Amino acid sequence: MGLIRFLLRVVILIAGALLGLGLFLFAIVTFMVLVVASLLTGRKPNLQFRMNRNPWAQRRPPSAAAEDVVDIEVREVKDPAPLPLESPLQPPRR
Repeated sequence: MGLIRFLLRVVILIAGALLGLGLFLFAIVTFMVLVVASLLTGRKPNLQFRMNRNPWAQRRPPSAAAEDVVDIEVREVKDPAPLPLESPLQPPRR
C-alpha cells in the first residue's frame, strides 16, 4: 500500500512538473512570436489589460467624460511666510 501511494505521488509530481514546464515554454514561445512580429512590422505590441473595479458596472459613453471638466480661474500663489527657527517642543521665548 505504501509503495502504491509513493508511486502515485511521484507520477502526480512528474505530471505537475511537465504541465508547469509546458506552460512556461508556451509563454516563452508566445513572447518570442510577439517580439519577432513587432520587429517585422515596426509596431509596438498592444498588450494593454484593463481591469474594471466593478465588472458588473455599466460602461459610460465617451461623451460622459467631457461633462466632468471644470473650468476654474487661475490665481497666483504667493510665497509662504518663513517658518520660525524654534522647535515646536520648546516653550516660546518671552
